[in-house]
Amino acid sequence: MNQVLVFIFGAVLGGVVAGLWFAKKCREIKNDLARTEKELEKEKEILGGFEEYNKKINQIKEEIKQKILDIIKEKGNIQTKEVAELFEVSRATAFRYLEELEKEGKIEQMGAFGKEVKYRAKA
Repeated sequence: MNQVLVFIFGAVLGGVVAGLWFAKKCREIKNDLARTEKELEKEKEILGGFEEYNKKINQIKEEIKQKILDIIKEKGNIQTKEVAELFEVSRATAFRYLEELEKEGKIEQMGAFGKEVKYRAKA
């Protein structure tokens, strides 16, 4: 009889402990979710959301690439250094713009590498 009472007491105590642990985990998850939702709201206020931010960045990039094409049509060619100076971006960013235009088949590179490399409209 004593063993049965000890078993029942242990089962009840175990159930209470498990219930308390589960309740604590549920509160932690709810708090985490609330913090995440607040963070998302702040980002939406600041950036208009990542989707809107990415749209704006891509729009700016496409406008710059179009301006680069216009300059090439006017001048005949352009260098990475000129793009960097005109649009106040790093040479790496300027190179990426030119590289994208080249991959799109709109311009071609003249020269292999270095300061003498120029880009012109693809014929």
